[in-house]
Amino acid sequence: MGHTHEARCRGANCADVTKIMVCTIAAIVLFAASGCRHITPSSAPATPTPAPYATGDYPEYGYAPDLSWVAGKLFIGLRVPLCTYVLFSNGRGAAWGGTFALSAAPGILDGLHPGDHVVVHGTLSPATKSGCDARQFNVTRAERH
Repeated sequence: MGHTHEARCRGANCADVTKIMVCTIAAIVLFAASGCRHITPSSAPATPTPAPYATGDYPEYGYAPDLSWVAGKLFIGLRVPLCTYVLFSNGRGAAWGGTFALSAAPGILDGLHPGDHVVVHGTLSPATKSGCDARQFNVTRAERH
């Protein structure tokens, strides 16, 4: 009696292992057939668009009499906070110290880099830009020059 019971248990264990193997293989097949694939973003990452070039007769350095535009060289002040400036005059005794701190909505200054000659359009703020020690120029449009 002991031997038959033992043989029956071994047969049951074998059936359980077979059932587990069949279920595992079926799960793998279903998983593979379900369309498992590498998911890619719906759109490629955006590459920065270069800033447009100014058309018109602007000086290398200067500004409009009504301050609707300023032409000069873009630079970044290495301070906290980081400030972006336009140097519009390097002459001694230049108005406003020859620089304005630029303030712009996100995207307006994209494509511009320190050292670029630019023409920025906008308005001069009556205030100094916080932390930048220069008058704030509110940029509405920026172009390379």
